[in-house]
Amino acid sequence: MRCTKYFYLIILFLLTISGCTNFRSKKDFNEGAIEYAILFEENTQPGFNSSLLPNKLTVKFRDNNTSNNIEGLSGAFNLTYINNVEDKNCLILVKLLNKKLYYEEPLINGGLPSTYAGMPKITIKETNDIVRFQGYKCKKAIASFDDSLSNPFEILYTNEIKIDNPNANTPFKAVNGVMLKFKVKLNKHMMSISATTIKPEDIPMDNFTTPSDYVKVSKKTIEDLLSLLQ
Repeated sequence: MRCTKYFYLIILFLLTISGCTNFRSKKDFNEGAIEYAILFEENTQPGFNSSLLPNKLTVKFRDNNTSNNIEGLSGAFNLTYINNVEDKNCLILVKLLNKKLYYEEPLINGGLPSTYAGMPKITIKETNDIVRFQGYKCKKAIASFDDSLSNPFEILYTNEIKIDNPNANTPFKAVNGVMLKFKVKLNKHMMSISATTIKPEDIPMDNFTTPSDYVKVSKKTIEDLLSLLQ
C-alpha cells in the first residue's frame, strides 16, 4: 500500500501543535493528560488509505514538561515529540517495527518549523461567544484557510488550563489559549482535532526522557527513514 510523504508531515505537524510549550499549574492540575481525536475529512488524495492515518493524539505533561504521542500505519509506526524544559531540549522518538531511533535538538523559540510548509495561511477572527466544552469555559474564534475562505470553522480555546504561549511557533499563534477544538489543513488533507479527555493523573518522569533502548541518530537519518516509506 503506497503512502505519501504527506502522512509523515501530518504526524509531525500535529505533534508540534502541542509541542514546545510551557504548562503552568491550574490549581492542582499541573500533571495529567489530554487526548485529542483526529478526524480526516473526505477530501484526501485518490488511492490514499485513510485507515493508515492517525486517529488520536495524546499529550502528557508534568512540571512544565510535555510528551506528545501519535501512532500510524495501524500501530506499526509510533512517533513521540518530547519537550523537556529542565534539560532545555526537544526529543523526537521514532519507532518503526523493530527500529527505535531518536533525535535531540536544543529547545529554541523561533519561526515556524518546516512541517508547516504544506499548510495555507490562516485568518483568525475573535468573537465574544463563550461556550462550555469538555467541562471547560472556552472562547470561540472563527477561522478560515486563505485558499478556502468560503469554508470557515470554529476554534474553541480555554484559558483555564494555564499554558504559556501554547500556540507559539505554529500558524495559530494568534490564539491566546489552549485549543480544544480546531482544524488543520496540510496538502489537501483536512483534519478536525477535538479534545476528548482532559484529566489529572500521575505521569512518571521517564515519559520525558529517552528510553535506554533507543539509538541516537541525526535529523537527516530520521527524515531519510520516513522517506523510505513513501
